[in-house]
Amino acid sequence: MGVLARPTLFENRPSFRLVRADWSDTDGPRLVFGGGQYFDLIDQNEAVAHELAVATQRAAGESPSWRAVPMRRLLADDPLSLEQRVVLPAVGTLTVRRTPDGRGTFFLLYRGAGQVATGEDTYGPLPAGMVQPASFSPLAHRQDLDLWRTIMREYNEEFLGAPEAKGDAGAEVDYSQPPYSLLNEALTDSRLRVWCLGMALEPLNLAVCLLTVAVFEADTFDTIFAEAVHRNEEGIVVSGPRSNGTITGLPLDTASVDDLPAIRMSSPAAGLLRLALQHRDILLADPDRRHA
Repeated sequence: MGVLARPTLFENRPSFRLVRADWSDTDGPRLVFGGGQYFDLIDQNEAVAHELAVATQRAAGESPSWRAVPMRRLLADDPLSLEQRVVLPAVGTLTVRRTPDGRGTFFLLYRGAGQVATGEDTYGPLPAGMVQPASFSPLAHRQDLDLWRTIMREYNEEFLGAPEAKGDAGAEVDYSQPPYSLLNEALTDSRLRVWCLGMALEPLNLAVCLLTVAVFEADTFDTIFAEAVHRNEEGIVVSGPRSNGTITGLPLDTASVDDLPAIRMSSPAAGLLRLALQHRDILLADPDRRHA
């Protein structure tokens, strides 16, 4: 990829490798991470994806045989095995803007060709990103092993157009400053609620994504993202019409979701939208009544 079709964002940065996942714990899911590098994911996931694409093309309309996909066959017994292969998970977040009358809207990112390493020319969750430290600082490896901080950094980059948090000089992210402080305050007083709906495996490249939903009260969303961008380093923000310069989103209803181009929807985006429709009454419930 680096030689033939190098995307704009393509660096072998430190990442967190998922080494254990327990979703049965009564106190909540438990995820254990170790160290890894981003190209660990690229080398494995892109290889099995291209292998399957070539095998499917050669099969001329038939399902390709296992003999035609030897790399995928090595992982077929248990593609979820965290011992058998390297899993560097991403977090995909469906952002929902809840209006005072209890309606919801959502946002997508059209991932631009040549801008991203994976999933180009598809609609993905907004925001989404790898679970990785934001700096080469040793302290960042400790403080950034946090799913919520990963999500917050992606909000800053993908909604507000901030440069990707790299910390090449060892500079750590200051989470006490906006927009992080505003996001944390909104989360604390329930003007923002976040759910984790599970973990998903993409069938093409075997990538793993944590599926989350963040529901903002409309006035909170409009304040934090008043300067939301039309484009970012990864693609185009799909936000529907703007009201007084503020993005308002696409209607979170069956008709709107069904109208999306299925062939261009990434697996995480499609899964999140279907799950959000399934649990819409819970996600869009009045937070004041829920806590009464």
